[in-house]
Amino acid sequence: MKIFNYLFLAGALLATASCENDMEKLTYQSGEAKAAVLDTPAQTSLILESRNSENVALDLTWSKPDFGYQAIVTNNVELDLAANNFSNPRIIASGSSTTTTHSVTVADLNSTLISLLADNGIEEDFSARDYQVRIASSISADAETLYSNVLTLNITPYSMDIQYPQIWVIGDYCGWNHGSSQFLYSAKEDENYAGMIYFDGKAANGWKLTPEGDWDAEWGMSGTPAAEAPTQTLVTSGGGNINVYSHNSYYLEFNSETGELKVSQAYDSWGVVGNHNGWGSGDTKMTLAYDENNAAYLTATLDMPAGNTWKIRPDEKWENDKGPGQLKFEGDVADNGDGNFIANEAGSYTIKWYFNKVEQKLVVTKN
Repeated sequence: MKIFNYLFLAGALLATASCENDMEKLTYQSGEAKAAVLDTPAQTSLILESRNSENVALDLTWSKPDFGYQAIVTNNVELDLAANNFSNPRIIASGSSTTTTHSVTVADLNSTLISLLADNGIEEDFSARDYQVRIASSISADAETLYSNVLTLNITPYSMDIQYPQIWVIGDYCGWNHGSSQFLYSAKEDENYAGMIYFDGKAANGWKLTPEGDWDAEWGMSGTPAAEAPTQTLVTSGGGNINVYSHNSYYLEFNSETGELKVSQAYDSWGVVGNHNGWGSGDTKMTLAYDENNAAYLTATLDMPAGNTWKIRPDEKWENDKGPGQLKFEGDVADNGDGNFIANEAGSYTIKWYFNKVEQKLVVTKN
């Protein structure tokens, strides 16, 4: 009798499950279902900045999808590069059928974009691009997913490196163009700024400092300091172009409250020295260049034998030389463990030294 009851109960459960599955198939009519409708946000062009990382970058709202009956719905907010046609989208939010809004912070959106770009082979390129967003609504793996309308957003991400406060060093070396300027940085986020500047033979032609990327305010030279003056005090009104320095590169320190400028580490060249030139004279000279984001770097291309050890030094002198202990590095390069870099394979290498950063970086590519 117990066996009969168990069999009867099992049969009833199977029948019920079968009825529910059949009911879902009968009730859900894909031709009559309505997808969510995604509202256009207040801003469709976004420039993300690290200083606003905790702020909301994007508020999304949408209407509920309609599957023809009271279904349990999962709504995923999908984002992808506009050119990808959602071939491998990122899900930036996921919610139930009652969820019709989502706010994305600057930090979360930027992190998603950087990861998405990297997966598409795009790195160290933080230019504005078109991205697409949509709502994907589903009730089960067996039912067709409903997709909302697609919105296109133009977004400019920022580097995941720490964004320090900066001061523009603007002058003849960059055509007096703030967009091509090098910078002094405040590593402690106070009034003290510092950085290496490469003037490319044009320091004596004049330069100034500005707190922003415009001419609303500036610091200039007062009077006529001595040539190569190690210190001087800049003024915010009526100051002239700073033109008493004539070397290619300097290390500058500036106090934005007192106006005091300190100038040191004057060099005319930087070059690559190593086994390839017997660690003697004849360093391969580096030249100034800018990447697609207008970040300045010094570069050189040279042939290296397998096992070649090398480093970077100024004016062929053994002072302020740069090795693995001084520079972050990536690419086709390794730390030899003796204070030098090493090329493990023979070949032609392009070296890029991003000197105008708080944490200077070396990028090496085997051609």
